[in-house]
Amino acid sequence: MTKPETQTDSQNHFLLDNHLPEIGLQAMREEVMEGLKDTPRCIPSKYFYDREGSALFEEITRLPEYYLSRTEKAILSTLWNKLAIDAHNLHIIELGSGDCSKIQLLLREIPANALSTVTYHPVDISSNVLKESAGKLTQQFPHLTVHGLVADFMHQIHLLPHAHKRLFCFFGSTIGNFGKSEINALMERLGTLMTNGDYLLLGLDMIKEIDVLEAAYNDKQGVTERFNKNMLKVVNELLGADFHPGLFNHRAFYNEENHRIEMHLDAREDMMVTFGFNNSTIEIKAGENIHTENSHKFDRGHIRNMGEMAGLSVGHVFTDPEEWFSLVLYSKQAVPKKPGGS
Repeated sequence: MTKPETQTDSQNHFLLDNHLPEIGLQAMREEVMEGLKDTPRCIPSKYFYDREGSALFEEITRLPEYYLSRTEKAILSTLWNKLAIDAHNLHIIELGSGDCSKIQLLLREIPANALSTVTYHPVDISSNVLKESAGKLTQQFPHLTVHGLVADFMHQIHLLPHAHKRLFCFFGSTIGNFGKSEINALMERLGTLMTNGDYLLLGLDMIKEIDVLEAAYNDKQGVTERFNKNMLKVVNELLGADFHPGLFNHRAFYNEENHRIEMHLDAREDMMVTFGFNNSTIEIKAGENIHTENSHKFDRGHIRNMGEMAGLSVGHVFTDPEEWFSLVLYSKQAVPKKPGGS
């Protein structure tokens, strides 16, 4: 195995391991190209998140239409004691940690004597975002040990810390951005990785009225549109391409059959896109779309089925009064896996 690039921030007291070079730039480029040549065209949603994309997403979370973040944070703000987990020597592993604003709501409720024994492992694909957020977190909680991982957890889940006592956190209903087979695969991998006594705290956006769902991804200020189009700038940087974001329209709608919001970029005119890294071109016709994101929504049946897929027990479902969003506490116990998926 290739040794990760390790950085130590002596001022803010955190350690950062960068495992992305193990995947390699070429593999990332091939992944994007494969999606762009597919029918229909698509780009994996993880490529939203360069520095600008991360900043735009944080702006989205503050929009009045985007209920997800504020609803989840309201639940998290009073959640720690309800979890009834002993924090002493606990390893908290957050997948897709972003700005770490949600985990701090849990950390601030942990007693100081226990928090000083906790190790927090933020895992994110963006090293810049991870450095900034981890630095802020160590300033807020100076006695907290932070050991971050720059990694693609879908492909590098084996790199997650192997410790005796772990709480895995996956907030924001980010798991809903994957396809159904990927959701099942991730849950199975987590279930295999977890040992008896480990927990998974999973944030899930619940099925609700279509107008509420669609408004959250079509805000009046156009921030989500800018976020969607920014993906093309990320692709330009990664592949040496010449996409013009202004030549695409943002489109987001609820697919009722598949219980998901879909985001697309629709070409406004015919175009030839050049890719400098391999001197190739792709022709895109007016009206063609690039599928940039799914955001699956869930119900109680999905919650139960995902646990069974992973061999995990549902300990408790924490939700808001409208039941718009749920935080599900799964635990690892000796229960049989259910074949197939939801």
